[in-house]
Amino acid sequence: MEIAGAFACSHAGLFVGRRELAPADQCAAVYDAFRAMGDAIRALEPDAIVLVATDHARVYPLTCVPQYVIGVSPTAEGIGDAQVPTRMVPVHQAFAQAMLSGMLDGGVDLAFSEAMRIDHSFVVPLMLAFGDESPPIVPIHQNCNVPPLPPFARSYTVGRALRTALQAGPAGRVVVIGTGGLSHWVGSEAEQRFMRRPAGTRIRETATLTLPDTGLVNTTFDRHFLELICAGRAQTFVAEWTPERLYDEAGNGAQELRNWLLVAGAADDAPASVLLYEAVSEWLTGTAIVQFSFR
Repeated sequence: MEIAGAFACSHAGLFVGRRELAPADQCAAVYDAFRAMGDAIRALEPDAIVLVATDHARVYPLTCVPQYVIGVSPTAEGIGDAQVPTRMVPVHQAFAQAMLSGMLDGGVDLAFSEAMRIDHSFVVPLMLAFGDESPPIVPIHQNCNVPPLPPFARSYTVGRALRTALQAGPAGRVVVIGTGGLSHWVGSEAEQRFMRRPAGTRIRETATLTLPDTGLVNTTFDRHFLELICAGRAQTFVAEWTPERLYDEAGNGAQELRNWLLVAGAADDAPASVLLYEAVSEWLTGTAIVQFSFR
């Protein structure tokens, strides 16, 4: 397969559920940028989109939390969480099967699903970029929300393994997209502490998610991270940042930037350009889209 392009973007369900609460100019900028991303992807004429996103303990509750899952079913079921409509998204099975085998050969022990279900982290970017006409996808889940999480270096090396598997796969063209971040704090401090407790200590209790009307966005962090990604320096972030530092400076939601690191690895550290950055406090999220450049 040829990697025809790569992108990374934010995915908050609040883009849809709280659309009217954001300032009109910011809302328009975000929606316009997602449509522009969709147009750019269509122009690349991919056979499928490899979509790397996560789960928010809805598809994979504490009874079983895989670090990586690839969907190999004919469709992926959007579960309708976070005020986002349910939908069925077509899956490119032949590519998914090839990636599963290739990444296993490359040392990545992917779990797989023959009945793939996906949450808003997959569905929102597809909705905003393509409306109701999503191209076929290959959905890859990476655990970014239920600690313990993959080390940053692991996210990057999984991306390198994905690149190798794609290049060894059948003929065709793919675009790779990673979703999540940027800075945002999800839930109360008590809820955040609960989710960071050691594995095995949470299942007998519950934590009800509460979201404030507005949230903190660390624009300084966001711009620093975007500068690194756009300069092709994802490995600098991997070397210099720890998960604890990321929690402190950019919030628990920023742990989803593992998906950006994975795509940076798949893109072979290609430089990128920023298509959008907006700090939307009503959506609790530093919101960004980048496009990686291929020569």
